[in-house]
Formats: sequence, C-alpha cells, structure tokens
Amino acid sequence: MANRESALTFGPEGTLIGVLTEPETTHPGAASGIACLLLNVGINHRVGPRRINVKAARRLADAGIASLRFDLSGVGDSRASGGSEDFRAQALADMRAALDQLQSATGATRFLLFGICSGAANALILALGDTRVIGLVMLDGYIFPSKGVRIERKLRRWAAFPFNPALRSNYAGWMDWVAWARAPGDAQARSKALGRLLGRSSPTSTEDTGLYQANAPEYAAPEFARDINALVARNVDVYMMYSVTINTVDHDRDLMRELRGEPFMSKVRYKFWPEVDHTVTSLAAQRDLLDEVCSWAQAIARPQAAAPAPVRREAPPLHAGGAEMAGTSAAR
Repeated sequence: MANRESALTFGPEGTLIGVLTEPETTHPGAASGIACLLLNVGINHRVGPRRINVKAARRLADAGIASLRFDLSGVGDSRASGGSEDFRAQALADMRAALDQLQSATGATRFLLFGICSGAANALILALGDTRVIGLVMLDGYIFPSKGVRIERKLRRWAAFPFNPALRSNYAGWMDWVAWARAPGDAQARSKALGRLLGRSSPTSTEDTGLYQANAPEYAAPEFARDINALVARNVDVYMMYSVTINTVDHDRDLMRELRGEPFMSKVRYKFWPEVDHTVTSLAAQRDLLDEVCSWAQAIARPQAAAPAPVRREAPPLHAGGAEMAGTSAAR
C-alpha cells in the first residue's frame, strides 16, 4: 500500500532530524489518533540495524499508523545539543520533542514506542515521563533472571564453546591465545595471553565490556518493578520481547524470574524469540517481528476512540537505562 514519507528537522534548536511516515489519508485507520515513535539502537543511525526501523515504519503505515524515526542529539544526522544536559536528560528532552512533532504533524494524541536494547531503555524513560504514551515494545531491554537462570546460561555457553565460532570470538582471553598461537614470536601477543592466564587482564569477554549494556546506571529490580507497575496502573500496554542472543532458552519468563511475584507480571506481554537475534539479522526474523509489532499496534489502535491529549506529568528520576541490564539493558 502506498504511504508518504517526509524528512523533518525539529526540536528547540532545530537540530533533530527524522523521517515521518504516514499512511494515505484514504486508509481506514489513518485517523486512529495513534502514532508510533521508533528509537535509535545505541549509536546506530535512525534506520536501525538491518533497516528495521524503516521497515517497521512502512509496515505500520500499511496498517494505518503514522510513525516517526529520528536521531537523538549527537547520533546519526542530528547535531549535538548546545545545552548542558547529561545524556539521559537530553535523550528524554529529544524524545518529548519528537512526540510534540509527531502530534503536530499527524494530530495523534496517543503514542506507541518501539525500541531495541538502549532504545528499549529510552522508551521506558519516555513512557514514565510522558502520559501521552499508551504502549511500548522493548526488545532485549532490562532482564532480571535468577541466579539459577544465570548459572544455566553459563553452562550452556561453555557446552557450546567448542562448536560455536561466534561464541569463541566473544571471549577476549580465547582471542588473545589464538593471536599468540598465530604469531608465537610476537612479544605483545605473548604478554597479553599470559596476562589472561595469570588473571592480570580484563575484561574476559564482551559481556564485561558493557557491549550488551546501554551506558546506564544500575537499575535495581525493585525500582524496575515499581516503574512497570506504575505504567500498568496507567493502562500502558507493555510488551517485553527477548531475542535468543540474551539466552538460548526460556522456560517460563526466565529473564524476569527475579520478579515473578510482582503484580505487573500477569499484566504485561512477554515473548521469547528463539529464532530472532539481537539485531534481527534474517529476513524471516524481521518478517515475524514486524508482523507481531504491527498486530500489537493495530490491536491497541482499533478499539480506541479519539480522546483529548492527556496532561504530561513530570519526568521521573533518570535512572533507567540499558541487559545485561540486570538491572541493566540488553545491548547497544
């Protein structure tokens, strides 16, 4: 189905860059009063990994839902802000400006959010700080597995280590030994490899580098539970999705095992994707993910009649951020 796309500059300083994707005005769902904001993944350009945000925008437009994909200040095409806000405060200000722009351009008063990893962390910050948000999808956002789940994950990874080149390349110690084996006369390679053996080098893997974190402070389980319970009480539709990159199996909401007793657990949506990786690499995975996101968005939009824009409340403390977000987010 045809849709319309427009490049925009917006924000208080006119430095934010985004692309608005709208359905044709003749589409039966075009005036639903709901639109979607698509967020950066780490420092990736607004198109997202494998152009997932572009594809999501066009699929949503086909379903009658307008969207805006944009770059936060200092990311992609958006220039850095001239203000003195820290990263989290600036991100919240940018996202609010994006909602304002989306509302002005489309007339929508209620908004959905879609974020992967650090985008999921930012989506949560925005949902908490702006009551215009009525739904959010967080792919590989925060995780709170129990100690037993963590032990099982490590055992599975050790068992797969001899057979999985990608897993081996994730461990810095292994790669240092491989480098020394390839160049036994290289003094620097020898020093690094022996340093690993003697415990003088760190980190031991990319998990320890923060690669799978969203550059955020620790987000304790009670704080996360408090915030999600608050969103659920506000009737925000929260959808937690997790890829196979975070864990290879999920018995029964394993990645939220630590919070099993919380009231929100029976009210949020939760999905583990054994066929989807963190950056949604395969075309089949992209199709399945986008099918699910669009069905979710349509289900929210369909039963709701137009309503006046709710009043925004003050932003919460900016502690939310990116999993191993063990209280941390899955990945940049």
